Amino acid sequence: MRRIRRALVVGALLFPMVSATTAVSAPLPDAWHLDRINQQQLPLDSNVSLSALTGAGINIYIVDSGVLASHEQFGGRVVPGIDIPTSLGDSVVTPETTDCDGHGTHVSGLAAGSTVGVAPQARIIAVRVLDCDGGGNVRDVVEALKWIRGHHKSGVAAVVNLSLGVDLGDNGAAIDTQVAALIEEGVVVTVAAGNGDANAQALNACNISPGDVPRALTVGATTIADSMATYSNFGPCIDLLAPGGTSQRPVQSAWITSPTSYDMDVGTSMASPLVAGYAALLAQQQPGLCTDQIANAIVARATPGVLSGVGPTTANRMLFINTAPIEVGVPGQPSHVVTSIDNASVVASWDAPCDGGSPITATTVSLLRNGKVLARKIVAPGTTAVRFSGVKNNYKYQVVVKARNAIGEGVATHRVTTGMVRNLRVGLSTPLTYVATFGGDLELIWNVSSSSRSICRVMGVRIRFLRAGTCKIGLRTNADGTPVLRSLRVSR
Repeated sequence: MRRIRRALVVGALLFPMVSATTAVSAPLPDAWHLDRINQQQLPLDSNVSLSALTGAGINIYIVDSGVLASHEQFGGRVVPGIDIPTSLGDSVVTPETTDCDGHGTHVSGLAAGSTVGVAPQARIIAVRVLDCDGGGNVRDVVEALKWIRGHHKSGVAAVVNLSLGVDLGDNGAAIDTQVAALIEEGVVVTVAAGNGDANAQALNACNISPGDVPRALTVGATTIADSMATYSNFGPCIDLLAPGGTSQRPVQSAWITSPTSYDMDVGTSMASPLVAGYAALLAQQQPGLCTDQIANAIVARATPGVLSGVGPTTANRMLFINTAPIEVGVPGQPSHVVTSIDNASVVASWDAPCDGGSPITATTVSLLRNGKVLARKIVAPGTTAVRFSGVKNNYKYQVVVKARNAIGEGVATHRVTTGMVRNLRVGLSTPLTYVATFGGDLELIWNVSSSSRSICRVMGVRIRFLRAGTCKIGLRTNADGTPVLRSLRVSR
């Protein structure tokens, strides 16, 4: 299985950790990274205040080596997410999602630490994919991103930070696919551009996954002197740059030695979470904003032309924290479309999208067959499921969902194909996917209501109908998620 590493793609970190220091009091005296991003020009003015906003109520998923939840920087705001190396027995930690490497804790502090972070009240969801040496597998990252897609509540702004990467040719496309899906479902994704190769030679970030994903925010690194760090990857895929430091002046954040310990690190890994924290501030201020609105504002508000050492293919844009309100827009794309069938009937449900900053006024659901629209239903805000009755059996159909607000129509979903509509009769045993489908690559988890177990029963990947009545089921894409409820009509 192809290995992936923290902060970069190939080889070891260009700048290893230096000796840890124990915090005596807060705020720390060396939060120069915060000092820099609250102003547009040097010199630094020793002011590390960023905004009255704190990121409260916003989830930042840190996909990394775990997080030391007990660190004083986090104040009880770390929530265990998923720990794939532990679940597979590859690199076991107790409790799950804790950090035995240090990188994830350091990154989390910069995104949401109480005194070293940009969003000091954001919630940190610890998603562990890297082991105690900072390495991991593409497979694990892909599964973690799928988990986030199932865990995240669509329509609610959230942020994912990926201070890791892999060469695009080493199955990086699998990660890219999941990052693109996260963005489509309303999550802002920030990505470290990478720290070059094992010989300290910077690379084109467009050859690195997931920094090559167009709608992700790919972040290069700068020094305290406002030059582009020599280790930072470059190229047109980089959206902006932020403090990443050098061995002479690294970036200080939380460390794993104890709940009061701190350490220095250097790299684009440190730059990316600063942007993630900024995204959380904007999301807190306008929770209905869509991914591109937040990402585009962050890029547009970056200070142009102040950095030295930036090559001709890299945009000269320096992160600047500006929390002015963002102009409202159309809604985003509804997500998690689930369809189910029974006799002459199709039921479709969906998660409402981001509203673009203006309340959704209506949602249109279209039923198609072979590309032709057969029926449309327009439902009021808050309604997230419809039934189309009287359709012909022995056909598959397609469902498309699109929301509208006062600004205009939003982005329509892809066409989601149903199972073949038919009468669910007693004695029928059929694959689960013939009855209910999900509009994406996540697996539906089935649960039959206790009141229906004499009527229907799930056996592996099939469902069997035992007697006439109503088969009540719950469908979810994440074991901890809220199920979509269905009532399937079973006849004799």
